Amino acid sequence: MSRFISIVLLLLVITLCVGFFRGWFSVSTSKEISGNKIDVNFKVDRDKMQDDAKVIQEKTESMIGSDK
Repeated sequence: MSRFISIVLLLLVITLCVGFFRGWFSVSTSKEISGNKIDVNFKVDRDKMQDDAKVIQEKTESMIGSDK
């Protein structure tokens, strides 16, 4: 069970790294002027993810040579 959790965590870390590199995810912070609060925003660009998935699918189909 421990090995399974390790593999899942490794895949999650790889996905996050690739996602930040490809622009799927972004993190921004802002600090309030009047207080000691910091807002942290995590954004997901689903359109970018879908566009990249479509490109990968097209390249895979062209490599395999499948015609529909």
